[in-house]
Amino acid sequence: MPLNAAESLQAGLAEHRAGNLAAAALHYCKTLESAPSNADALHLLGLLLSEQGEHGRAMALLSRAVELSPNLVYVANLGLALRRAGDLQGAIAAYREALKLNPSHSGTLGKLGCALIEAGEHTEAESVLLLAVMGDQRNPELCNALGHARASQQRFAEARLDFERALALDPGYEEAAANLAQALLHLGHAEAMKPDWDAARAYYEAASRHAASLAAAWYHRGLAATALQHPDEARDCYQRAISLDFNYAEAHNNLGHLLQAAGDTKAAIRAYELALAIRPGYVDAQYNLAITLQNSGRVSDAEQQYENLLIREAGHADARNNLGGIRLGQNRVVEAIAEFELALQNKPTHIDARWNLGLAHLGLGDFARGWPLYETRLEQPTFPRRDFDCPRWTGQPLTGRTLYVWAEQGLGDTIQFVRYLPLLTGAGARVILEVQPRLTPLLERFPGIVVRARGSEPVRADFHIPLLSLPGCFDVIPPPWFPVEIAPADLGGGNRKKVGLCWAGHPDHTKGRHRSISLKQLAPLAELPGFEFFSLQRGPQASETGTLTGSWRPLQVETEDGGIAELASIVAGLDLIITVDTMVAHMAGTAGKPVWTLLPFAADWRWMLDREDSPWYPSIRLFRQTTPGDWAFVVERVRDRLATHG
Repeated sequence: MPLNAAESLQAGLAEHRAGNLAAAALHYCKTLESAPSNADALHLLGLLLSEQGEHGRAMALLSRAVELSPNLVYVANLGLALRRAGDLQGAIAAYREALKLNPSHSGTLGKLGCALIEAGEHTEAESVLLLAVMGDQRNPELCNALGHARASQQRFAEARLDFERALALDPGYEEAAANLAQALLHLGHAEAMKPDWDAARAYYEAASRHAASLAAAWYHRGLAATALQHPDEARDCYQRAISLDFNYAEAHNNLGHLLQAAGDTKAAIRAYELALAIRPGYVDAQYNLAITLQNSGRVSDAEQQYENLLIREAGHADARNNLGGIRLGQNRVVEAIAEFELALQNKPTHIDARWNLGLAHLGLGDFARGWPLYETRLEQPTFPRRDFDCPRWTGQPLTGRTLYVWAEQGLGDTIQFVRYLPLLTGAGARVILEVQPRLTPLLERFPGIVVRARGSEPVRADFHIPLLSLPGCFDVIPPPWFPVEIAPADLGGGNRKKVGLCWAGHPDHTKGRHRSISLKQLAPLAELPGFEFFSLQRGPQASETGTLTGSWRPLQVETEDGGIAELASIVAGLDLIITVDTMVAHMAGTAGKPVWTLLPFAADWRWMLDREDSPWYPSIRLFRQTTPGDWAFVVERVRDRLATHG
């Protein structure tokens, strides 16, 4: 028996609720065949067609239903259909019309609020949604929408409370949880900007709890843990972020930082390479990769990375400076200077670029440019800070004034530059010299100069100046100078020439390792007749003498904590000193003893470039590597020189 219109409508509604849309549509159409003006059938069929994307037919049916029965539900659902069809303003207008019929209807207020958010009208949306929530306080969707409106206005603290309320009403509400996590991230970012990393960390941790699959939450937890110096936690967070989103380039980059700091260079390089593979133009990752390659000795690879980076970002001052450092290490000093100058053009306050530029000019012997730039060392974070009650000396008259000169660098530097003190006393100054305690026995007998060990009680002075700033105050290189004659030690008789050897700098210093060799590498010298070799080596490398036989005599030179006068006496008793670039070279050169100094390919600035002599020490002869790391060639030259000239 055929259904009448009312029965057909009820059957269609039942099928609609069951999700059987085709059957529901058929029943609605049968209803309209017998009752074309049935507003309910028009309304329900219009909603069904809107769900299926047939927007034109849907809005025609809904508009006809509204025309026949302009009630709130029909008008609001016309707004819903308009919104689905992409007519946002039409939807907003329909919702406003519906609310004229019932201004406090929470459901329609909620729909209008969401449409206003979508239209960018966040302030009005908040007002509308606040009314909706007040009318239906147990509705989590309305709370979530209100939070969205407030978050869109950057009011994340209030939005957080709305999202938390939505979750309290419906703990399984995933959209609210995701929105809450985003609000917590923004709150964390605000704390990080202060910076208050403890507070930021708490927000990021909460974000990761509410949205455990949100890679950004774990990444920012890693940032906070890094800032708070919890590297293990930071590493775990970055790895979690990567596991959730392998294409998270920043997480790979920051993980590389941690791996590099932990000494896992290979893994760090791999992390940076992955970041660059994901984002080829990622400048920070490329810069970090270049630094890591450079520090691990892969200089040519680092050079290529810096060059590629600078093609992309020519104004990257740090990359310019580091590339200049590589050029300096290749003895391409003019090119290095060009890089340092470009770095300073882009960042005039770049301390390292000014410092390196000064070293480059000094290495070329351009003291007029070099010494003023050498003062940049005083601005470096690693420079020892000193506080004085008197001003820095900048050339004021010294007659009758007391000048406090303080040694600032290594023992060799102090020995090299005390030569400038007679110029100060000659200008009428009373000079107080502060030096390393080990040097006081050697220097305390300066005529007219008071020598004090570092760490002594402060004394009054009119001016102060660091020792290595003195060369920039005088346009001369004075001769090397010891305050007293050093009595030579009795090293025994015999006709063989006495040669002192020092082959290594301090093992804990990077530069010391760079300019050091092993005693075994000097073994060919022992094959020559007519010489007796004496070890002047201090520190752990001194034990290497036990591995050699022949005419070697290890001597008990000054101890780590002792004075240095004994070493000076031994040096004075030798015929020749062969040494790498250590304090021994400066001591022997100052004493006027013949010194053969073995230099790495890129030697310290004071030995300049491409010369075998030194303006600092007339008695020094320089033997340089011609290829980086090739000490065998240097030792062969020294051996030939000994064999032919003694």
